[in-house]
Amino acid sequence: MYRIALLVLLFAANPVVALQAPLLLSGELRAEESQSFMSPMTDNWRVEVQWLMPEGQVAKPGEIVAVFDGATIQGEIDSEMVALETAEEKLKKDDSKFEQDVLEKKFALKRAELLLKKAAIDAAVPEQYLSAYEFESYQVAKKEAESAVRKARKELAQAELTREVAATKQRAKIATSQTRLEHKRAQLASMSLRAERSGPVLYGKHPWTGERVFVGMTAQPGWLIAEIPSLSDLYVEAWLHEVDAGRVQSGQEAELVFDAYLERRIPTRLAEVSTQPQKRQQLGPGLYYRLVFKFIEMPEVELLPGMGARIEFAGAAQ
Repeated sequence: MYRIALLVLLFAANPVVALQAPLLLSGELRAEESQSFMSPMTDNWRVEVQWLMPEGQVAKPGEIVAVFDGATIQGEIDSEMVALETAEEKLKKDDSKFEQDVLEKKFALKRAELLLKKAAIDAAVPEQYLSAYEFESYQVAKKEAESAVRKARKELAQAELTREVAATKQRAKIATSQTRLEHKRAQLASMSLRAERSGPVLYGKHPWTGERVFVGMTAQPGWLIAEIPSLSDLYVEAWLHEVDAGRVQSGQEAELVFDAYLERRIPTRLAEVSTQPQKRQQLGPGLYYRLVFKFIEMPEVELLPGMGARIEFAGAAQ
């Protein structure tokens, strides 16, 4: 009777501890470092995943991991190349045309200068050797020749300016077209994502539905399509509902059971508990704390990021 009474008193004092059930969580194996492959930015708000390296296959540096549909961009490149060739051809034609105009104006100036020299010689004959009419005619001819030279010089300068302005404007169009072409080529190159490190390829998840990325899926810019994780520093991530926040604390030990190794129980330690809870629509209503578990000793089994695991605590944190 005494023992029963003692148990009743303990239950009344702290019923939560007295009847505490084991805490079970679901987690996912993750890597501290990884190369992430994000869907690229395009002129459209979405892009189609055209090809993916098979999940789990080990990629080598330089190998293509993901390819996105670039047909629209390739069409724009082809059109821009035609526009660039047309602009370059026009520059050549304009250069030839305006160069001919400049040559004609130079010839006209040279001719006017020669006529001026002749008129100057005639006008330099002393007046006593000529009739009044001839003398006045030579003087007028000289003035007209000087006016013709000034006019020819202005026309030459105008022709050279016209040639230069036309060439500058056309070269600006060509430079703009080249810039657009380089931009489109860079966009097309961004449609193929290459590995920078060796490692297994893991597919990302749809941010709304949680399903794995697949070939043919349309993605918005910035979505995680795939990743190549580092296998040297693995951890398990889990999310704890706010109502259970008081049942765990950093440093607490637990056991992991991976879906792929149901017969193995792997010791782990809670290394980190987030200070602020977050909303997790995939998990349901309420707020959740992010938990990070580290291995006490690395197990002798093959582990790959993305593996699911069950996390079991013996009881509440004391």
